[in-house]
Amino acid sequence: MSRVFIVRGRVHRKIGIAGAALCPRYEWLLWEDCPDVAVMRGYIAVLISAMVMMFTASCSLAPRDSDNVKGLEEVRFSPASIKQGVWSPDEFERAERGGIFFLDAPVARRTAVLFIHGINGSPLDFKFLIAHLDRSRFQPCVFFYASGASLSQSGRDLAVAIGEVHSRYDVESLVIVAHSIGGLIARDVVLNQSAHAGVDIPVLITMSSPWGGVPSAGLGVRLSPVVIDSWRDIAVGSPYLSSLFARQLPAATRHYLLFSYRKSWSSFGLSGDAVTSVASQLERTAQEQAYRVYGFDVSHSEILRSRSVADVLDEALRSTLLARTEVAP
Repeated sequence: MSRVFIVRGRVHRKIGIAGAALCPRYEWLLWEDCPDVAVMRGYIAVLISAMVMMFTASCSLAPRDSDNVKGLEEVRFSPASIKQGVWSPDEFERAERGGIFFLDAPVARRTAVLFIHGINGSPLDFKFLIAHLDRSRFQPCVFFYASGASLSQSGRDLAVAIGEVHSRYDVESLVIVAHSIGGLIARDVVLNQSAHAGVDIPVLITMSSPWGGVPSAGLGVRLSPVVIDSWRDIAVGSPYLSSLFARQLPAATRHYLLFSYRKSWSSFGLSGDAVTSVASQLERTAQEQAYRVYGFDVSHSEILRSRSVADVLDEALRSTLLARTEVAP
């Protein structure tokens, strides 16, 4: 894979891993006043941390060996780098691991398609969808970022990266395909048109994105001994989520909203995809502003390996090409 560039982001505060067995300062945090109360607080904190970590861990998809996609063998997308991006985003930034990467040399006649992963994910999550992309017409590129960092900061980093792609390779149009919280970041960038001046985003395709927030993230923010910044942004009612719907998407951008609804055998409570509730994925304003809404009987991670999803992606991309051909002089 050609390393196109690295985006340098703001240094984030160092964070550790939540949980009594994983946080060296945990004992100090709990045993401060009454031991009995502290023990109870400890149990609650561990439970909440586990819930949020389950959400974090469930948002990625382990690639199969059969998914052979040229250009996605980058060692920078290793499990160690992904983990570092979640729990120590400052170290991730200092190591300059993030940015936009093209899978092969940019070609002007092909439409660029940018894939954005979710929390605890990486570009490797899109192996299946990229393998089913018509590479003669479409040019895949991926955005790798520290998913534990503030989503607004990740959005700013992405906007800077898009600007550099435009200036360096004269890319004037970009289709975005995003999974989970990657969809939130993508919408943030699309809304701020001045941040990517010169680059049109005619199509935004999001999959299993928690538009209405994640309840366990809010609990984690309040009760976990260690909190990562992206939890704050995806907590229900957060200022970040509210900002995403403070205004409508540009009329020139078609939003294909894809949601998943297969629960695991052990799931309980609200309808969902074993990670994100259907209610959150189908937040009313997100639906109202979407060009198309599609539901799939798959889990949060399985949507990344669905042939039906690949077909919708192909349809959306071909429609984009046809529209651009019709308006061309």
